[in-house]
Amino acid sequence: MIYLKLLVCSMLRKTDINIIQKSLAELDAARDSVFEASRVSVRFSGRAIIELHRGDLEKASEHIENAGRAIKDLERILKRWRDLKTLGNVTLAYQEYAEARLLYGIVAERRLLSLREVGVEVQPYLLGLLDFIGELRRFCLNHLRSGRVDEAEYSLRVMEDTFEDLYLIDHTAIIENFRHKMDNARKLIEATRGDVVSEVRRFSLEKVLRDFEDKLLKKMKS
Repeated sequence: MIYLKLLVCSMLRKTDINIIQKSLAELDAARDSVFEASRVSVRFSGRAIIELHRGDLEKASEHIENAGRAIKDLERILKRWRDLKTLGNVTLAYQEYAEARLLYGIVAERRLLSLREVGVEVQPYLLGLLDFIGELRRFCLNHLRSGRVDEAEYSLRVMEDTFEDLYLIDHTAIIENFRHKMDNARKLIEATRGDVVSEVRRFSLEKVLRDFEDKLLKKMKS
């Protein structure tokens, strides 16, 4: 009889079960909403970066606005469900959005947007900056292929200045993947610097040869 009483006392109350089930169902629905908002933001941020490389600033701006709306939806959900903020796709959404905003700022406005202007927290801003360096290498190589050496040198300068500023920041070891991304950024900058130097030398040599040919032709005509 005593055992039976203990068994009955240890059973969950039906009202508690209902509350638990409702809470978990709401959490599951919120998580799905977080996944969807994150996915939408990442998709539009990626499209914005593609359009920036294509030179279509108008489309890039539209995609960034769409990504920003998804970020606002995400923030609205996370305001109630703070535990979901640690999900990996949430971090990625903010990071990709920061990268797209930063790249748009450099391409469209020729300046690096501040933390406040981008509108994300410190960690995704820093990680977005490191990914932004990689995108600048793509711009640099495209400029070199098009013969726009000045633009290539500008892209390289932004890469170098951004990296140097990030290198001076303390306590970055607490940010996951920061050191790994810094190492990759360093390698990209070194490779880009080599590409730019080689192309500058080639263009300089070609200019010298053209000038020499022009002078030679003038002498032959005279």
